[in-house]
Amino acid sequence: LIFDNIAASNIHNGSRIAISPDHKLYISTGDASDPTRSQTASSPNGKILRLNLDGTIPADNPVAGNPYWSWGHRNPQGLVFANNKLYSSEHGPNNDDEINIIEKGRNYGWVNVKGFCDDSNEQSFCQSNNVAEPIEAWTPTIATAGLDYYNHDLIPQWKNSLLLATLKNSRLYQLKLDDTFSDITTINEYFTNAYGRMRDICISPEGKVYICTSNGGNDSVIEITRK
Repeated sequence: LIFDNIAASNIHNGSRIAISPDHKLYISTGDASDPTRSQTASSPNGKILRLNLDGTIPADNPVAGNPYWSWGHRNPQGLVFANNKLYSSEHGPNNDDEINIIEKGRNYGWVNVKGFCDDSNEQSFCQSNNVAEPIEAWTPTIATAGLDYYNHDLIPQWKNSLLLATLKNSRLYQLKLDDTFSDITTINEYFTNAYGRMRDICISPEGKVYICTSNGGNDSVIEITRK
């Protein structure tokens, strides 16, 4: 047993995991249908949690004895380490699905902020609570799901890009990063409605891309070896 007592619901469970280059375990958790959990530091829900691989809490977490690394999340569905950064994809409500760069101790706003800090109430909360804005947001929503980083020669047009699987309109997004790896310069879309809902994505050491679909009993894995 690594970690327990995470609240669950029929929606908003997060549930993505990633292991960092320094061998820490990161776990995304959703608000489990109760948005107040995201802004409650004592709740493990609505967070990116950070643990040692044996389940103990690292001494350098933002709060001593607390597993959270970041908070204020609604339903993060993708996590990937690349470029010395942790990228996350997150479901918004009816607006503002997000791509975030996860930073230690930062608040990502939910439920007080949706997407960017772009109205007066949000701006006040952002200034008071060290809120990190997304590097990209979508309205209408696209149902962001699995996320990975591509930097191989097999598909050279995708180098230095985040690849994002989505459930709504069933497509793959290429999110080309800038030279600082901190902003998205170009967005391209592929395979719209070709394979159904796309749940997760992974990349082989050779640079092949694998997409897992989520079609309610008619699921498949798609292999991509060229653009």
